[in-house]
Amino acid sequence: MNLGKRQSAHGAWRATLWAGAAAFAIGLYFQSEPWLLDPDAKVSDGSEIAREAKADVVLVIDYAVVRASPPEFERRDWSAAWINVLEQEIGPVTIATPQSLSEQVVQQARVVILTASAARGVGDGLMGQLERHVRGGGTLVLERPRGALRAAFSADGRATQSRRARTITHARELVAPFDKELMDSPLSTEYVGSTGSREGATTWMSMDGVPVVYAISRGQGAVITIEFDVGEQLVATQQGRPKKGWTLGEGEGPERVEALVSDDRLIGAKVPYADMLERFLVHGVIAHYAPLPALWYYPGGADGVVVGVHEDDQLGDGAGWMLDHEREERAVSTLLVTHDSGLSAAGAATIHRKGGDIGLLWRLPGTPEERDERLGAAGFTPLARPLWLGRQLDLLKKTLPVSYVRTSRIMDGWWTREWDGAFRQLSEAGVRVDTTYQSRRTSGYAFGTGLPFLALSSEGIPLGVREMPIVVGQGVVEGPGLDELLASSSAGHHMAIAYASSPAAFADYPDMQSFSRWLETFEAIKASNHRLTSAARLDNYLRSRRASALQSRLVEAGDEQRPGVKLLRVTVEAKARGMWLHVPERVGPGAFVSAKQAANRVGGELVSGELETRPGTVIGIPRRFIPLERGFNTVDVTYAPD
Repeated sequence: MNLGKRQSAHGAWRATLWAGAAAFAIGLYFQSEPWLLDPDAKVSDGSEIAREAKADVVLVIDYAVVRASPPEFERRDWSAAWINVLEQEIGPVTIATPQSLSEQVVQQARVVILTASAARGVGDGLMGQLERHVRGGGTLVLERPRGALRAAFSADGRATQSRRARTITHARELVAPFDKELMDSPLSTEYVGSTGSREGATTWMSMDGVPVVYAISRGQGAVITIEFDVGEQLVATQQGRPKKGWTLGEGEGPERVEALVSDDRLIGAKVPYADMLERFLVHGVIAHYAPLPALWYYPGGADGVVVGVHEDDQLGDGAGWMLDHEREERAVSTLLVTHDSGLSAAGAATIHRKGGDIGLLWRLPGTPEERDERLGAAGFTPLARPLWLGRQLDLLKKTLPVSYVRTSRIMDGWWTREWDGAFRQLSEAGVRVDTTYQSRRTSGYAFGTGLPFLALSSEGIPLGVREMPIVVGQGVVEGPGLDELLASSSAGHHMAIAYASSPAAFADYPDMQSFSRWLETFEAIKASNHRLTSAARLDNYLRSRRASALQSRLVEAGDEQRPGVKLLRVTVEAKARGMWLHVPERVGPGAFVSAKQAANRVGGELVSGELETRPGTVIGIPRRFIPLERGFNTVDVTYAPD
């Protein structure tokens, strides 16, 4: 009995010993090969943008229709893409829903735009408001209208169901080379065919020989009908076209960002096709019927900007050396660093003091650039979790003299497998501008733009973060060069050209020729009337531009001695220094004569000052450029028959 007890105790002791040894071995294994948890990524669902602004243009979006639209990319309602169109091309805009749109707002506006979501059908009350708006001299823009709106203002639309567009075949009043450039645009949209055109309609654009943008006069105003899906065309070109299931590929993990490019013809494109379409619709078509003033895209009346972007994961405090050269040129840039680059608090403070914008070079989980965080207690860390975006931002912020990070870029050209996955994370984290979009093969406008565009969720809802594609990448040797892009920008495209270069590139591969070429870019930028700036400064300026006020009215100012003279009175509240206004060079048969500050009473007398202006173009469309003072401005622009 005692022997049995001893054997039993010995067996229990051996089992305990082996169990302990096994646990120790397992512990050693997981200490060296931790159990990997899923990243704790937090995402945003976006938010519906509505805004009451002092603006000439009212944009109407029905978010309920957007959310209820079919889930396929081609059938999703992308009406919210119009927000980006108008904010980029004009600046301030009122954004309303059919429920919030009042008759007072309609009658005070010069232009009312009903997106496809709001033009499916309107009640008698709104229909009456729109009729009065047009007959009183207003302009109404309808995107693919239905029901009473189509019957009242547009062609019948009964030829066939919607058809996929192949090519633009007509663009009215665009001059060379911009007419051909627009007609060469790769298309990703559908249009509504009609069996009969509206009597008296003027066709402004055709696709496959079918009128897709046309206008008719009604009373003192006009109605413009757009028969193609503007939102799909712009979202597919700028944000990219997803694969089946809103993914970038068939794999399980992240994909390269090039997978988003909607058409191979965009690779290496020297033409910003998405911006061309926006500008033709706003400054070519709408402004023909409602001569609209707009706030210029860039401060100081510059023809464009170059956004310097540098990225570093190894130099730490030494990564800011390029900023020293840029400061000598009175310029700033964006430095994107990983959370573990070695940047110290003292180094970050120096860069910040010199005006540099420090952003995050994001190590995306699931890529070779991933970094993990060990989890456990008392030195035993058997678990690991990839550092998600928010955690990397928190680690970077610990070294910064400010409590925020506004700019980012995913390291080495990766993107989340989900089409909008990265944008959802960036939006939740409060990042304003991302610069990941880039073709690593060539320079050029692979996403149809260089301007920061508003990202949308797969539900068609704004996500509050803007993507600014890199137009000229580090080490890229194919595609249009910076000099060619600057010349095209000055000649009428007026672009923001993001230019990437790495501080470590010259350190790893010393090359005086490359270094000299980099220094020569400063002279090219100046000579083309462009400015070198950072992503954050451009974003701050554009935010001020959107937050400004801009209203105008066109009145008859002629008399028996000067018949046909018109006065465009523009009231502006400029929220930033260096803002410029641009207005049409011609209004009807009248040409620009002068721009004056509205009369102010000085010493009992009314005094007005004439402003110095300069002529220019936007994609070949003549415009007149007028400098503004920060704060309130009232400008009277006079037009008289030739």
